[in-house]
Order: sequence, then C-alpha cells, then structure tokens
Amino acid sequence: MTASSFDLSYGLTSLSLTTGQVGSVSPPLVRTISSQTGFEVDYNVAMFDYKTVATMSFMQYASSSLGQMPISRVSLGASYHFVRVNGQRVLLDNGVEGKVWGISPAFEVTLGLNKLSVTDPNNPGFNFTAALVDVLPRLLLEIPMSSSFLLLIRGGYMFSISNSGQLFNIKYGGSTINIGFRLTTL
Repeated sequence: MTASSFDLSYGLTSLSLTTGQVGSVSPPLVRTISSQTGFEVDYNVAMFDYKTVATMSFMQYASSSLGQMPISRVSLGASYHFVRVNGQRVLLDNGVEGKVWGISPAFEVTLGLNKLSVTDPNNPGFNFTAALVDVLPRLLLEIPMSSSFLLLIRGGYMFSISNSGQLFNIKYGGSTINIGFRLTTL
C-alpha cells in the first residue's frame, strides 16, 4: 500500500565553498555560505511494506553571507524509517481498520542538482554561478501532532560530488538543519 504527502520546511545551512580561479581572483579560495532563510518543499510517496518513502524535493535559500538566492536545489531521494512510516493502515484485533502514528526516526538520502549563485561583497572578483550535483544524507525525526499533521526535524551534511570544470573546480560541503511539517493525504 502507498500514500502521498507534502512537506514544508524552514532551514539553516553553513557550506564551506572551495573554488579554483574565479575571474581575476587566483586559486585557491575558500568561503563559507551561511544562510538562515532556507525553504524546502517535498512531495512524498510512502511505501509502507518496505518502511520507505520516495521524495521529490525543491530547496531554496533566499539570502546568505555570499549574496541573494545562493542555493537552488532540485532532488530525488528516499528515506528508510527504522520503526514505521506514520499513517500506515492496519487491521486491529476487533476487525476495525486503524492508522498507526508515533515518533518515527529515519535515514534519508537525496541526490540533487544544485545551482550556486555566489557574490562576495568583500571581494568583487569573487562572483560566479555554477550547477553541481550533490548528495544530502540526513537524519529525520517525525513527531505526530494530529492524524494528518507531522512535525519534522532534519539534520544532515550536503556535499558536492561533481565540479564545474577544470577552470573553476568548485566544491562544497556543510551542514543543514530543517524544521517543518508534513501534511498527509491519507
């Protein structure tokens, strides 16, 4: 049996960005992208028999220490729930169908395409836009608030697995923390 749901999360991130040559600036350059204005929207399909959830996600950071809209990310992924996927329908002893709800920890991994748009206000030569593929493994905790509303807490480490070519050699890695809610359509 499957069911779908939507998430909306607010997040913080701190990524360490390393580049090769950018414009007139010589390598290597290391900067930190810090942002407290991240939003993530997810569409999820739960597969109760396997205790997994497939996820399609869009993440956007509105402002940061290195300019406006520094991170735009589209990703696909999956999570494995150690105990259960919330909202699973079960047949109780008396023949009545019910839903199972409870605190549910999970491990989630997403593979994403990330557009970085970076401008350093202290260094006019440090200005670029790049598209990179990244991975975001994270831990997730679902806390039921009602029969169709879950509180979500996520923490993970996002890192690039590609770079933007020989000239720029852009790489990044860093932590993300999100808190949000899930509306189920069960």
